[in-house]
Amino acid sequence: MTKIKIDEKEYDTDNMTEDQKKIVNILNTGTYSISMLEHITQCVSAIQKVKINELNKLLEDNNDKPI
Repeated sequence: MTKIKIDEKEYDTDNMTEDQKKIVNILNTGTYSISMLEHITQCVSAIQKVKINELNKLLEDNNDKPI
C-alpha cells in the first residue's frame, strides 16, 4: 500500500489502474533522475572549485620563482 500526494490530495496506488501505475512509475523515475542529475552537478562543481584553487596555488608558486 503506497500512497502518493498530488496537489495536496493523497492517492493509494493499490487502487490505481495499470495505466495510472505506469504513469506513477514514470514520475518516480523522473524524480529520481532529477535528484541524480543535481547530485552530479554538485559533484562536478565541487571538483571545479578544488581544481581552480589547485591551479591558482601552482600559478602563484610559479610566480614566486626567480626567472
